[in-house]
Amino acid sequence: MLLFSKKIYFEQIRSNTKHTTMGFMPIIVALLGFILLFSIYIYNQIKPRKANITKTIDKMEEVSRERKQLILGYDSANDASPLADIATQLRKTSTDRFQSFNKEETLIDEINRAAPQISDKSLSTQIQRLNEQQKQLLRTLKTTSGEYNRFIASPSNKMVASLFGFKTF
Repeated sequence: MLLFSKKIYFEQIRSNTKHTTMGFMPIIVALLGFILLFSIYIYNQIKPRKANITKTIDKMEEVSRERKQLILGYDSANDASPLADIATQLRKTSTDRFQSFNKEETLIDEINRAAPQISDKSLSTQIQRLNEQQKQLLRTLKTTSGEYNRFIASPSNKMVASLFGFKTF
């Protein structure tokens, strides 16, 4: 009986000292989960900022198309049009979509100088109104693109942005 009790005692000691561990697996799984959640969170922060830029560019395209039609229509109806140079520039561009801040600012300034010289005052005020709208949209685009660029500039956000294909504007 003494032999039997020693055997039980040794098995208890052995079972108490023998710890089964899973190693680093729980830590790795937790880190991967954290990285996945962080990536989803950052993606959901970037996506609306990019959508705001796209929405502003779409509005700029609409205003630019309407302004371009008015200018080209006036220029084709009048031979000695004060908008002739601007109409030539507008004919050269293949798209009404936003291309660069410098081109748009230059075009706005040239239209602001030439629009008051138009003989049709209602057309002149309409072109100036559209030009002012375009100027406000350009300011909005600068602020939203600046916010977007600053957000994706931090190293962790930059990694997630490049992973999902977002680029600076």
